[in-house]
Amino acid sequence: MSDAFALLRRFDPEGLRGAAGAWRRLSAAAEEACDGHRLRVGGPLHGPWRGRDAEAAFAAFAGTERRLEAVRVEAGSVAVVLETVAGRMEQAATNLLNALRRAEEWGLPVSDGGAVGLPALSAADRHDPDAPAERQRRSVLRGQLQQRVDAALAAAREAAEQGAGALGRLGADVLPRTFGAPGTLDGSGANARSAALALGLAVPYVPENTDPRASAAWWEALSPAERQSLLTLAPERVGRLDGLPAAVRDRANRLALDQRLDALEGGAPPGSGLTYEEWNREQRDLRALRERLDGRGGADRLFLLALDPRGDGRAVVAAGDPDGADHTAVLVPGTATTLASVPGQVERIDRLRDAAAAQAGPGQRVAVVSWLGYDAPEADASVLTAARAEEGAADLRRFTEGVRTARGGRPGHLTVIGHSYGTTTVGAAAAGGAGLGADDIVAVASPGMTAARAADLHIDPAHVWAGTAADDRVRLATGTTLGADPTGADFGGRTFGVDTSGHSGYWAAGSESLANQGRIIAGRTPATAADAP
Repeated sequence: MSDAFALLRRFDPEGLRGAAGAWRRLSAAAEEACDGHRLRVGGPLHGPWRGRDAEAAFAAFAGTERRLEAVRVEAGSVAVVLETVAGRMEQAATNLLNALRRAEEWGLPVSDGGAVGLPALSAADRHDPDAPAERQRRSVLRGQLQQRVDAALAAAREAAEQGAGALGRLGADVLPRTFGAPGTLDGSGANARSAALALGLAVPYVPENTDPRASAAWWEALSPAERQSLLTLAPERVGRLDGLPAAVRDRANRLALDQRLDALEGGAPPGSGLTYEEWNREQRDLRALRERLDGRGGADRLFLLALDPRGDGRAVVAAGDPDGADHTAVLVPGTATTLASVPGQVERIDRLRDAAAAQAGPGQRVAVVSWLGYDAPEADASVLTAARAEEGAADLRRFTEGVRTARGGRPGHLTVIGHSYGTTTVGAAAAGGAGLGADDIVAVASPGMTAARAADLHIDPAHVWAGTAADDRVRLATGTTLGADPTGADFGGRTFGVDTSGHSGYWAAGSESLANQGRIIAGRTPATAADAP
């Protein structure tokens, strides 16, 4: 016990914290290198380079990025371990020093090995009638102090053993995993969580995604080290929180995407219950999404604001940063939209963004979000009822509140656009609760918005817009089972001019249909149906 007592007595946490800082810097450097590789090496080549050579090169690029991400996760986990051990050891050392101060105040000697004793009896004590009672009192105090000393030493020993075990779990197979193929990144994430459990740490607290303001306040209160630890240990839970900055959600969801894809590339994950077809489809969809994300950087950057690959899959992707945009639009897609549809949805939001930017004022920034945050109905009987729309309504309300919250009070113009059954979801969300908090609502090719009147949508009816192509087949269902026709005079909203054909032509380049949506997003008045050519 003497060595442990002496070491703890002079323990200085700055050594461990300095080492943790070095590992943090390594983690940050790996993250910066990975982002730089994506944006400056692989990203610019994704568009123009095609063919087998390109596919082989992109696979190699993905392997490099996977290894860099693994280093980031591993290094960040080592930092967590060292910081945790430093904090626990420091607390144990503080408890020990407090016990030693108390011993000095009470006149109780402490040996170099940490044993608390009693003062020697003097000649006067032997003849003092009160001496036995005083010695009994000191004996009780001695027992209490010995317990405190022993507890401090035990806590320090436990912290050291847990730290060694956690580091062992991180380092046992670093080289084969870091320089291996599939499983590299997924294994790093698993090891990070295993190391945390070895430290006796509970699964990191992350609030439920129910209140964007509460989530934003929680994130704001965390230290940089705590934020980094959460991004390492629970990226998928952080990434889904409405109200957090777009850059944070993007960082977390990209890591979750890479970890999931890394796990799938090694075969169907144990316990996943995936069939071969489902396993193959999920890999294909996630690869296509990652390729689209990796090919964009700078002002053209895409932000992955949510991801759930289960079932048909869900994803929320923004073209441009909604936190800093002067004008933000949220596009809600309709029937049969799945994770596989996201690259196509990105093309639509790109065109909407360009159209709005052309109408916006000088220097104003535009962001457009594809919100596949609900289970869009299949092309079957489910499209005839509002059930799927009502299931997704609260999620859409929470998302738009989160968009406002993440801006930190900065003003901005928000437009929510629905297409096809997506207008039904937008209508259900706007009609429920306190509405969507949007400045404008746009219904494109709507079969109905669950509402009888625009005034039911918690917004000035003058800012509810609707447009449907003359030959759009959705007209056959409009006004039947999903609510009144939003283009009808009785609905009380306003129409915008449509010059395109069919159910999916509303984003055709150079069209008045697209230009009018751009005008609305930019806060301008579109050409009405009567004005349109």
